[in-house]
Amino acid sequence: MSYTGSFAAGSLLHKETNAILPLLLLEQSDALLKQEIQQNNLLKINSESARKRTVMEIQKRFSVTNKSFWDFYVNRNEEEQKLLLFYQCLRVYRLMFDFHFNVTIKQWNSSTPEVEPYHYQMELNEIAGREDKVYKWTDLTKSKVISVYMRILKDINILDPKTYRLKSITISDESFYSYFIKVKDLWFLDACLLSAPQKKQIIERAL
Repeated sequence: MSYTGSFAAGSLLHKETNAILPLLLLEQSDALLKQEIQQNNLLKINSESARKRTVMEIQKRFSVTNKSFWDFYVNRNEEEQKLLLFYQCLRVYRLMFDFHFNVTIKQWNSSTPEVEPYHYQMELNEIAGREDKVYKWTDLTKSKVISVYMRILKDINILDPKTYRLKSITISDESFYSYFIKVKDLWFLDACLLSAPQKKQIIERAL
C-alpha cells in the first residue's frame, strides 16, 4: 500500500457518503455515479471537478468493505457512522494509519497525552526519508494532510479542539465494538484509545 495524501481532499466525507450510498450499493453504480458527477442531484457540491474527486475517494474507501459493513453502518447513529468511516480510512490510507499508530497512540500512552502538528511533521519527515514520493511533496501538501487528519480526530471526538488533548472514544452502546471483533479487526479498539480493561470487557461480552 503506497502513501497518498488524497484523503485531504475531503476529510471523513460523512454527509457525502450518506448521500451517494444508495447508488454505491447498486450493481450499476459506476454509471449512476458518473451521472451524479454531471448532474449534482445528491452531493450538492458546486464544482464538477470537486464532485469527481469526492466520488473517487468514496469509491476507494467503499472498495475495502463489504455489504455486511454497510448493513451495520446504516443502522448506527451519526457518531458511530463517523467512527466506521474512520475505520475505513485507516484501512485505505497508509499515511493516516501511520499517523494514528505511530504518533497519536504513542502520545496517548505517554505522560503527555496531547498532540500538536509538529508531532505529525516529524513522522512525515521520517516517512519522506524512505519514500521518494512523500519526499517530493510540497510543504503545503504536508501541512494539509496533517491539518485534515487532525480535523478528523476532532470530528470523531478523540481530540479536544481547544486543548489538543487526546481522549478515548466513549460509545454508550458497547455492542458497536462487536462488529470489529466479528471481523477480527481488534486493532480498531486500540485505534479508539480504549484501555486494556475496556477492551477485555468488550471482548468478553462479545464472545
